[in-house]
Amino acid sequence: MNNIDLTVALATAPSSAFAELRQRPKFWFPLVLLTVVITGMTVWYYNVVDIEWLKEALFANMPAEQKAAASGFMTRTTLLWSSVVGTLIVIPAMMAVAALYWFVAGKITKLTPGYVHWFAFSCWTALPMLISSIVGAIFLLISDTTQLAPGVLQPLSLNELIFHRPLGTPGQAFLESLNIPSVLICLLSIIGVHVWSQRTWLFSAIFVMLPWVLFYGIWSLFAFK
Repeated sequence: MNNIDLTVALATAPSSAFAELRQRPKFWFPLVLLTVVITGMTVWYYNVVDIEWLKEALFANMPAEQKAAASGFMTRTTLLWSSVVGTLIVIPAMMAVAALYWFVAGKITKLTPGYVHWFAFSCWTALPMLISSIVGAIFLLISDTTQLAPGVLQPLSLNELIFHRPLGTPGQAFLESLNIPSVLICLLSIIGVHVWSQRTWLFSAIFVMLPWVLFYGIWSLFAFK
């Protein structure tokens, strides 16, 4: 399969897509696609947002002196480029860390794929993140205001869909990170582990969900304080 065929297969016949990746692991296409699209959305957002409104929302709970200092430092250019650089670093780093977990967990449970296989696995299973970018782009296009919180880049999160906690309030970041694409990533990953390991669905679900449960379980203890 070529890259387009693999992308389509992930949505329509994921077992065949993972069987293909098991034989021929490759990762540049999803990694570059995710990085370019998410970086592009970040640039778009910081070019259209009402920057004075955003700074007021970001620093609303600061003492006056700290607020003035932070507002003076955080210009549109500073926020844009720091976010762009952060995105360019964070996305490949996320894939590398995820691949490291898969690799170590695979060694412990006697799975044979190497690190490159798992890096390709992490990149391809992350493609549902693009759904948020597509919906976010629609929101940016049709919005009649420039007073847009960064949550517009995560329009399918629990916070944007249900809770609507304001920027910087307890639990906002936690609820922003829980989103529909993450559910799809987990489901794809479970299918992929099932195909690669040829073990039970229960094994595959535990293999995939353990770090998610630990991470969000620990975060939840502090998120609303």
